[in-house]
Amino acid sequence: MNIGNLLSKVFCSGPFSFALGFGLGVLGAYMLSRAQESRRMQETQKELEALIKSLESRLQESKEAK
Repeated sequence: MNIGNLLSKVFCSGPFSFALGFGLGVLGAYMLSRAQESRRMQETQKELEALIKSLESRLQESKEAK
């Protein structure tokens, strides 16, 4: 029996194929979730940096006004 033929029967069998597809789906969903979380963290960091700059400028203005 040819090794390629044997491997194709094993990898294309119903249960193995389902498990492989399910595992790849779970892995893909996890990677997508991590990418979205990273994007949200970057957006939050940018918002915080803008807020800090705004507060620093207000504090500077109040010091100059006194």
